Amino acid sequence: MAIRYPFYSSLRAKASALFFAVFVIIILPVNYVIYLKVQSTLSDADTKELRAEAEKIAGRVTLDPPVIPLPPLGYSLKLQQQRELYFEDVFTSPGFPSVPEAGFLLDSYEVDSMKMVSLRNAVAGSTLIVSLARGNSRLQEQRANLRVYLFAANAAAIALAGILVFMSAGLMLRPIKKIIHAAEGINASNSIERVPIPQTRDESRQLAETLNNMLSRMEASIKNQINFFASATHELKTPLAVMQAELSLALTRVTDFETRTLLESQLAEVQRLDRIIHDFLLISQLKSETLAIRPKPESFEEVVFAAIKKIKYRSQERGSSLMVTVEETTAASLVFMDFDKMETVIANLMENAVLYSPAGSKIEVVINAHGVRITNPVAGPTADIGSLTSEFKRSNELSSGLGMGLWLSDKIVKLHHAVLTLSETNKLFTAEIRFQRS
Repeated sequence: MAIRYPFYSSLRAKASALFFAVFVIIILPVNYVIYLKVQSTLSDADTKELRAEAEKIAGRVTLDPPVIPLPPLGYSLKLQQQRELYFEDVFTSPGFPSVPEAGFLLDSYEVDSMKMVSLRNAVAGSTLIVSLARGNSRLQEQRANLRVYLFAANAAAIALAGILVFMSAGLMLRPIKKIIHAAEGINASNSIERVPIPQTRDESRQLAETLNNMLSRMEASIKNQINFFASATHELKTPLAVMQAELSLALTRVTDFETRTLLESQLAEVQRLDRIIHDFLLISQLKSETLAIRPKPESFEEVVFAAIKKIKYRSQERGSSLMVTVEETTAASLVFMDFDKMETVIANLMENAVLYSPAGSKIEVVINAHGVRITNPVAGPTADIGSLTSEFKRSNELSSGLGMGLWLSDKIVKLHHAVLTLSETNKLFTAEIRFQRS
């Protein structure tokens, strides 16, 4: 099962956050510089307009005879004569702002909510300072509007950039998501499906091609392993068959108890090794997807008793006894199955029951019209029963084995369109094979 990460930790979120941060870092300083430039332009324009009005008034002012024109509505006028460092007021309009003497030496000066410009003209050995002031509410309003417009424009640009970056990141990562989706369904088998190669000419295409090259190497390696596995099992079956035949023949001729016991033990181990080799062959066929099921009408009783013969010596070693019960409804009941494959499945399940149960236990085998049920006592609870049919999974109580028996059994049962169910209740472990009756 694929791991699902939180959205905030995804590449899309990280890429979006990175691009968004870079965009904000760039656009905010640029817009701030633009704001300062526009604000300075507005202030200069306002100052020029006020200075032009002051020049008109200054051009009509005379001191001898004294002529002082009235300023326009909304303006305040102040006339001063400067002799060296001293200022002498000539005229001051009502409402003229209070300005320090140093302010009159500047071309423009802002005080409170008013702005003032000063013009200096040389008159009869002194300097005539014409100062014109008016409220700067219009300038402040223009500045406020500029801030609002720039803030709205920045907010809209940042939001739009965030959306576009998020969508662009999704488009850029779409090929990688397709690769991930395809890779989730890939299993190590004889034929491995390849991931789709995007039409783009970027790193995502390079990634897909690299993964497909890796999968090709894995597929070749798996095929070599499966072929070696199958060849090795075929080679081992012949000497094992010879050994079984010779040991069985020797048992018919030996009367000495110790020798007979030794030969029976050797035969049991050879038979067990033969079952393991047979299971290995089935596993290789399952892995290479070449295992053929040839179902015919068969009796479950015959399959079960054939499987019992295979584990007879193993149950004797453990002192276990098999209690076989055939329900009445099973009489003359046949099931379509592959006799050899189902015999292997039931033998595996019975052997597991013998190994998992305490020594000397009674193992119950019930045959009914739908299949077979095998129940054995266990010393303690079995953890995570559902995973026992996974590859190389076995109970902690089991000290030997590769953990492939239940996986193999489950695969063969599924190929018969039947169901293998494992359960545990009150320290009783049950494995049940159930065929669906039409």
